[in-house]
Amino acid sequence: MAKNRVTFARDLSLFDASMIGIGAMIGAGIFVLTGIAAGEAGPAAILAFALNGVVTLLTAFAYAELSSTIPEAGGGYSFVKRAFPGPIGFLSGWMLWFAYTVACSLYALGFSSYFWEFFHKYFPAVGHLVGDAIGDQTGGILITILISAFFVWLNARGTEVTGKAENVITIAKIVVLMIFIYYGLKQIWGMPEAAVANFTPFLPKGLAGVTIAMGLTFIAFEGYDLIATVAEEVKEPEKNIPRATFISLGVTIVVYLLILFVSFGAVHPDGIETWKFLGENGETAIVLAANSFMPSFGVATIVFGGLLSTMSALNATVLASSRVAFSMGRDRLLPKSVATIHQTRRTPHVAIVLTGVILLAIALALPIEIVGSAASLMFLLTFTLVNLALVVRLVAD
Repeated sequence: MAKNRVTFARDLSLFDASMIGIGAMIGAGIFVLTGIAAGEAGPAAILAFALNGVVTLLTAFAYAELSSTIPEAGGGYSFVKRAFPGPIGFLSGWMLWFAYTVACSLYALGFSSYFWEFFHKYFPAVGHLVGDAIGDQTGGILITILISAFFVWLNARGTEVTGKAENVITIAKIVVLMIFIYYGLKQIWGMPEAAVANFTPFLPKGLAGVTIAMGLTFIAFEGYDLIATVAEEVKEPEKNIPRATFISLGVTIVVYLLILFVSFGAVHPDGIETWKFLGENGETAIVLAANSFMPSFGVATIVFGGLLSTMSALNATVLASSRVAFSMGRDRLLPKSVATIHQTRRTPHVAIVLTGVILLAIALALPIEIVGSAASLMFLLTFTLVNLALVVRLVAD
């Protein structure tokens, strides 16, 4: 049986694996959640994100430990099935595959929204022309299909090319966010007293507001676990997977906290406290913040950053989702053909195409808000099972 076990080529370096984690975590969520967290916790939204980072770090230790000793495709599913063979392992695979595939759908829809927002704002003639010709809804569906098909095709081409594309998109996204942070810090440096005043009171809604903000923003830290799903394709997994996990988390937490810091410190609206201003504008808070302290290209930069964020997250999540499906196929929990690896490209092409078909079906046919909430719950359940799997392994050893 072991001789016939299909395996991948190890094409991903430490840098490639780190970019997968960063690309998946720094998605469109930070653009959407900054204003929402500000409305719930005030300036203490920074504390909420920091505490979520600590909570995430605890589970990351479990992933790093297990993925270095069990470097198999499938990530959390592979860990849980070892500790809890039978129904629990079976359910963990289905939950994780479903959750990742729903995340793919959310990213594809998010890209479509940012894409048309960009055209309507900066190329209104083109936006109106398309809207009049096929309608805004059809236009959104078209872009969702095209971007999903592109990344399914890219993933099927090969893990190395997928990793290189992820590197380029993620680096470009970080550069965009660094530009935002730079201008924010520049504004704070020029008006330090006003910036300090924006953080007073720090806890306008008490610790209860921090707790609510933590619950709403925890999903922004999901993504480091994707590194474990491609463990069979990482060079020297025993060393590189734990390193990549903590590098991706460290970079993400620092970027998140800096974005929040400049959003609170550099925005000075008239007649209203900054945290209330950000909270009232919710999903568009980052765009309005950029408009207040960046040059004229600021809003375009942030919208472009949103496009890059959804692209990198979609690419990384298609990669991870297909590996869970592949692992389940290899364990005969899905048809055997799902565990097929392309002879020349060394990719699970059947699992990738199957994942692509399902993500499009979810994006185009189901109420994505409800399904997305279910996916978030499944991520939390899977993380809990992974922590329990580590306990079982430590006790067994």
